[in-house]
Amino acid sequence: MPRVEQRGRELWILIPEDVAKALDLNDGDALSFEMLDTQLAGLKKAHAVSDDEMAVLRKINEVRFAERTKDRLRTVLSEGEQKILGRLVKRGAVQFYQEGKYKDEGVYSITKDYYSFLAVPEKKPGNIVHSVFGQKKYLVADDMERAKELLTQLEEEVKNGDVVSVRGFDKKVYITTREAVETVGSKVVASLEKGDLSVAAIAKACNEDEGLVRAVLEILRESGDLIEKRRGVYALA
Repeated sequence: MPRVEQRGRELWILIPEDVAKALDLNDGDALSFEMLDTQLAGLKKAHAVSDDEMAVLRKINEVRFAERTKDRLRTVLSEGEQKILGRLVKRGAVQFYQEGKYKDEGVYSITKDYYSFLAVPEKKPGNIVHSVFGQKKYLVADDMERAKELLTQLEEEVKNGDVVSVRGFDKKVYITTREAVETVGSKVVASLEKGDLSVAAIAKACNEDEGLVRAVLEILRESGDLIEKRRGVYALA
């Protein structure tokens, strides 16, 4: 039976040998978990990504989510890279999202199974992102001095785009990972297709931690994807 072990500041899941063999798991393989219920999650092995596929995923990731249209990516990707994109779509690594505000042009979204290859390239124990964030995927600084202190520790990750931050209207600084903005952000946008919602309602609809959702909302608001219609209530831009 799988069990959880505390190792330093991280929680490790120990997988039985028979399960590892069934999934053909090897040291360093990327895994993803899908929440099936409030107390049930599915484990899946992510397919390997070649260097050229990784380059395409990184180029897509550098484009603002709302601008990842077919026309925009034609200007970003070479002809060869566009063929690789088609291969990634067939594999399910990238999805073409065409609903709600994106129903006319559509946008490309990197699926969460493959985003793990981009978020923190070297997921080693002691990685600075893990040591600063702990088990959470976000931080909130009540003042600029504290924010500067945290962002200084994450300087390299901020430069790489793996960590993003924004100062909210409440003067607090919200810091989270690009992975969270990508994966949680898509669920946030989907929840707001039904209309304006409060932070608590969005968190419930997304089945995500309310603090993390608030951080992602602030990032999306700053990027122009969302608007705060009134205090604590958000809508699609």
